[in-house]
Amino acid sequence: MDNQITYSYIDTFLHELLPPEDGFLRELEDFARREGIPAAVRPTARLLFLLAALKAPTRILEIGTAVGYSALTMYLGTKRRAQIVTIEKDEERFLVARNNFRAFGALAHIKPLCGDAEELIKSLSGPFDMVFIDAAKSASRRYFDMALSLTAPGALIVTDNVLYGGRTAQEGEPAHKHRTGVRAMQEYLDYLCGDPRFYTAVLPVGDGVALTMVKS
Repeated sequence: MDNQITYSYIDTFLHELLPPEDGFLRELEDFARREGIPAAVRPTARLLFLLAALKAPTRILEIGTAVGYSALTMYLGTKRRAQIVTIEKDEERFLVARNNFRAFGALAHIKPLCGDAEELIKSLSGPFDMVFIDAAKSASRRYFDMALSLTAPGALIVTDNVLYGGRTAQEGEPAHKHRTGVRAMQEYLDYLCGDPRFYTAVLPVGDGVALTMVKS
């Protein structure tokens, strides 16, 4: 199934409006696409950059490092000031990302951790001002709740891939191979949008992005 969140001509138009990326980040994005490594698409990355610039967080938690593209994007959005903790379960991707952070001169600000996020989050101390969740769809709710315990009122929690190529919003029974992910994401969005502790907006950007602010 192709992405059915927006029309392809709109995607092309919006993509052409985006300014050129930092050359290093463009190489990371191209590498992730070639290798089939899930990473934020450019419109999502641009949104992360702007959110980081507007929020100006001092500490960011990321769940799902991949090659380090989104962490570096948020780092640049904070004018290279934020301290970022980013967690990656896949050891090979973790090593690639750490090398990329080193090459970018960002290891003093970005701390990559390798292992299971549900275990590693328990060892972290808050508060974090911003959280980016870009990991397994079926685990999004668990990651959110664990990250929530490390945030203060006013924190921003961003979740990627919430529309799952449009499948989350489709009527009827999803294909068997997508059923678990679709149901988990539908329940997760119901939780984010229905819980009185949060303000949430779901945007049709990239593969769908949920922006959740923890109420004061």
